[in-house]
Amino acid sequence: VTPELMIKACTFYAGRLLKTHFYTWRERTIPPINEDDPLAEKMEKAAEYYNFRLQRYVFRHWHSYVKAQKEQLKNKLLRIQQMFQCCKLIIILNKWRDKARYKNKKRENELMLKHELQLRKWRSKLKLKVSAKEESICPKQDISEVFLVDEIPAFDISQLPKRAILQIFSYLSLRDMILCGQVNRSWLSMTQMNSLWTGIDFSTVKNIITDKYVVSTLQRWRLNVLRLNFCGCVLRMKTLRSVSLCRNLQELNVSDCPTLTDESMRFISESCPGVLYLNLSNTAITNRTMRLLPRYFHNLQNLSLAYCRKFTDKGLQYLNLGNGCHKLIYLDLSGCTQISDSAMEILSAKCHYLHILDISGCILLTDKMLEDIQMGCKQLRILKMQYCRLISKEAAKKMLSMVQQQEYSAADPPHWFGYDFEGKPLTEEQDIKPLKDSELTLNESTYSSEEEVAA
Repeated sequence: VTPELMIKACTFYAGRLLKTHFYTWRERTIPPINEDDPLAEKMEKAAEYYNFRLQRYVFRHWHSYVKAQKEQLKNKLLRIQQMFQCCKLIIILNKWRDKARYKNKKRENELMLKHELQLRKWRSKLKLKVSAKEESICPKQDISEVFLVDEIPAFDISQLPKRAILQIFSYLSLRDMILCGQVNRSWLSMTQMNSLWTGIDFSTVKNIITDKYVVSTLQRWRLNVLRLNFCGCVLRMKTLRSVSLCRNLQELNVSDCPTLTDESMRFISESCPGVLYLNLSNTAITNRTMRLLPRYFHNLQNLSLAYCRKFTDKGLQYLNLGNGCHKLIYLDLSGCTQISDSAMEILSAKCHYLHILDISGCILLTDKMLEDIQMGCKQLRILKMQYCRLISKEAAKKMLSMVQQQEYSAADPPHWFGYDFEGKPLTEEQDIKPLKDSELTLNESTYSSEEEVAA
């Protein structure tokens, strides 16, 4: 045995002996630990964590529920306050209305009493005059002639209520209004009420009135005028300048005006963009005017282009440019012999609110136009297509299921249309054929003129 081996053996023996005695000492010194205690601690910690999570979950739901209840309570209180304020305002308005009605009734009663007293005085004076002159009256002379011979009784119409005066003067034409204004100052002041000048009809006095009076009238009532009628009038540039002052204009009728041109319409359209009703029937407008309509009249609802034969299909297609005349309810194209199916196809694709359409005398339109209308104009109620030879009866009957009123005729256009069945102008040498009996009118329901306008 070598010394090295002896050292290794002694070292191993000492380590083995130390390990054996150390383990014995540790077992006797350190008490034994139960294995169930760590598991119980873990279970306790797990139970505490679970309870904490459960409490947090319940608290979160309780918090959201309380928050929602507070929000509902707040909304209920706000609604109760609004209802209280509304009831308070209703009570105040009812009291004010009752008080105003009482004052108005009292004032009307006072005026009626005053007028009745004045009428009694006038009758008593008249009776005295009649009794005083009965002796000088001839036996053959009628007593009613005394009223004409005597002076005008002292009864002032200006003492009537303003509402009654407006009702009386609203039935007068422009010519009668002018004559009434020349009676005296009192009558002149009555004819100058603002409500009487919302609508001015110059067509009734077109042969006697001067341009100077038209200009002065429009300049004075430019803020009140809503409706203007120049049907058949000769419009000059000076008159058009005065029309441009009427910024609140809503209805304009310039039909049958021989001097109306595209330049005139440009001047009107730039100055009066709020027009709702526009009548251009039987005028010399061209595609230039048709291009102005969608550019300026965005709210146009009623448009009449009857017997305007100088614009083309392209001009009718201009109505769909930009904002376009998409709010059209009434469209009159009667007597426009130049219109074809292509223009009506584009027009029906945009005018979805169209209720009334008049294409009488449009001799180039065919059954295809009715198909386009069925696809685009879903709200169409009234359709007039008299003297349309190329539209068949079968297509007209099929269209009847969509509209409420329809007028159809395949006869030749009458002589007062001014052209034959081919669209050529009539001459004096041509024989005007009488209307045929092949006229077919299909009606499902009748519309009055007021309902057509309202539609």
